Amino acid sequence: MLEGWDISQTESLLHRIEAYKEKRQEENRQRREAEQNKLEGQIETAKKEYETKQKQLNTAYCELNKRILEHDLASASGFDRPELTLQAIHDAELDLEVIKMDTEKAKEKLSQARLKLREQQKQNVDGDLDDNLPGVKVMIRELDEVLMRDVGNKIKDSGKWPFIIDTSGQAAIFLRYRDTNMLNALRPVDMEPETIRMALLGAIRFGKPFIIDMMEVDMFDVCVDRFDEIQKGLMDALLDKSLLEGEKFMSLTKETDGAEYQPTRHFMVDNFKFFFITSNSYPNDGLLNRTYPIRIILPK
Repeated sequence: MLEGWDISQTESLLHRIEAYKEKRQEENRQRREAEQNKLEGQIETAKKEYETKQKQLNTAYCELNKRILEHDLASASGFDRPELTLQAIHDAELDLEVIKMDTEKAKEKLSQARLKLREQQKQNVDGDLDDNLPGVKVMIRELDEVLMRDVGNKIKDSGKWPFIIDTSGQAAIFLRYRDTNMLNALRPVDMEPETIRMALLGAIRFGKPFIIDMMEVDMFDVCVDRFDEIQKGLMDALLDKSLLEGEKFMSLTKETDGAEYQPTRHFMVDNFKFFFITSNSYPNDGLLNRTYPIRIILPK
């Protein structure tokens, strides 16, 4: 049976199959490129709209300040129709509020366009070594949208706290200069139980991110032990968010904490966030499974 088989037919068939594969790959590449170009075009359009609204917002603020100055000067000079200048101020305030809303809409439109591009890029695996590493890949310039504002509600929908993996260290710098309570797990003074307790309570009280930077060392188990010194199972309660339910966090307070932390005060729980940061490329698997990993990538 094999004696009558023409090997040239097999070679021809293989060539056709290979040509077909290459054609499909090229078509897919062109399709992805077209999709990316389209999304980049949408981003550029949204960016221009946002920049235009920013200019209008600046103009509106200037106009309001002018009207206020005119009113002050008129009042000082004895102008007997102050209701006219006051009305001009009210009109300028109304214009400003309208522009503010339009600017916010333009900003959200730009954020959503960037989100679509990020999601599209994630689907286009290009064979880099980092593609097999855990974590949603995010550029450092996108960190505000992804982490702080959670555009698209990806973090919220996961039900987990973010775990930022950043070998460059830029995310830690970015967060250090925000309004956060940030502790370094390698600094003994930061890992004192009382320091941790007050940093955590303060973040819940004032609705700020509570951040633990583990740098390049796997300090998770150490952190768990330190948290246990404050309250047994505290890290688990924080990670699964049960600490925030029914004001259970109030069990962390002491009478000596002062008036700001007493039950009569309003704790801004809804604005509270908890992040881990590491510069270790291969962090603790247990922590990865219990968090929403975000891997910072640098532009090539």
